[in-house]
Amino acid sequence: MGGDTEHFDVVQVGFGPVGQVSAAALGRLGHRVGVFERFGGLYALPRAGHVDHEVMRGFQSIGAVEKMLDDAFRCSKYSWRNQHAQTLLDIDWSYDGISGWASDYLIYQPYVEDALNQAVRRQPSVAVHHGWSAVGVEQGDDWVEVELAQGVLEETGYRLTGERRRVRGRYLVGADGANSVVRSLSGIAMVDRGFNEQWLVTDFRQKMPLHFEFDNGQICDPTRPMCLFQLGQTHRRFEFMVMPGDDVAEITSPDRVWSLVSRWLTPEQAELIRATVYTFRSASAEQWRSGRSLLIGDAAHLMPPFLGQGMSSGVRDAIELAWKLDLVLNGKASDRLLDTHMIERRPHVDAITDQAVALGKVSCTIDPVAAAARDQAFFSGNVPPPPPFPILEAGVLDDGSGPANAAVRGRLGPQGIIRTDAGEGLADDVIGSGWQLISRRDIVSSAQPRTRDILKELDVRLLNMGEGAGRVSDVNGTYTAYLDDAQALAVLVRPDFYVYGAVEADEPLDRLVDGLAAKLMLREPAVQA
Repeated sequence: MGGDTEHFDVVQVGFGPVGQVSAAALGRLGHRVGVFERFGGLYALPRAGHVDHEVMRGFQSIGAVEKMLDDAFRCSKYSWRNQHAQTLLDIDWSYDGISGWASDYLIYQPYVEDALNQAVRRQPSVAVHHGWSAVGVEQGDDWVEVELAQGVLEETGYRLTGERRRVRGRYLVGADGANSVVRSLSGIAMVDRGFNEQWLVTDFRQKMPLHFEFDNGQICDPTRPMCLFQLGQTHRRFEFMVMPGDDVAEITSPDRVWSLVSRWLTPEQAELIRATVYTFRSASAEQWRSGRSLLIGDAAHLMPPFLGQGMSSGVRDAIELAWKLDLVLNGKASDRLLDTHMIERRPHVDAITDQAVALGKVSCTIDPVAAAARDQAFFSGNVPPPPPFPILEAGVLDDGSGPANAAVRGRLGPQGIIRTDAGEGLADDVIGSGWQLISRRDIVSSAQPRTRDILKELDVRLLNMGEGAGRVSDVNGTYTAYLDDAQALAVLVRPDFYVYGAVEADEPLDRLVDGLAAKLMLREPAVQA
């Protein structure tokens, strides 16, 4: 492309919540990140309305969780009822998650984005540029260059100003949503996965506290399926399936919206802030990597919202890719490590998407006879319970075959309250996030020098429940109970909170760490004795 070019470690296109997490995570790791977003500022209206405990730990890791909690609402369950108010299915959200947070929260996305944006702005190595769209991508052996065009959003649409610029990075991250330009410019196709339904989405700002007998869930009424739920503590959402014969302009008009929600709301109680029709889709990119371009979030995958996991899956992508990029950018690991991005994340996302589609089909049944049969199947116990939440099945995971490994590998690791000389609190706040070795006793001091060198190279945090190096006090017993349940001497948790593997009760630490060095494709001298 030629000409004057700005240089970054990572160029990122897109600055929605997934892009914000990505930029903050890379910035906290010390990398120069150039972020380019086509809109002139943060998007002021909500899309996602739910996060879970894993995502909360991700927000915690970038310093955004406290501000987010100002408006987040902890919800105890999400229910599925038929048109007669009979319960078909309850999804339990009442428990405390393994990640150190409540299992699930309902959120108002603009407030979350404000918190994430503040976390990004605290990183001096991250530069955010609004009003720039990617229009070209060129790759070399060790660089990727992006051509950008300046634009402004006007009433008539998005208008390009004619100004252009070029930026170059070692890698390009596409966090630019469902209509990803990075994906298109990288020649990656999006594969439809079969779900495609239009729904009217309406959002309201409460003028007073509101409480309904049925606050959060789906009403599977074949005459018009719908759902309602809280968006944090101050907003609410009502969604209605667009039925055959509906006129989009008519159904999104304020008068029509108020008639649809009149059973619950009046203009005296709430302000209508948005009414639009969305197409709920399921799709996945054929590849999540093309050379030095990588995709995260909706740029890589789309799922219908019936499980509330779309944005959360994107946040998982961002946290996972950040720690791998960090190792590669710092010269510690081979570039081939980035191939595990799709190997790990796509099966996980596909499994969640399949669950969301299955729930969507329950809700989107509009034939009365089929709906009655559906209800009877639930009432008679002929509908199996939802499958367990997926785990990681491949990628940077230990190959050990012992019972402890089988119990924990690829699953989320724990976060509890600990006490050290530095203070007391959630472990990530006290000792820092990143690689964590959780053990019953000091197993590092007796390890081989090579093992200790690798742990040092990866800056592994130690949570040792016994005497010696890395000793912590397990204040609420979280870690002791976890190791007891797994029958493990120790577990090694990755920076994205998933367990790499376990040390069995009768083995040294060295086998686990040797395998990790190979899986990460660590470069010399990290693997030297």
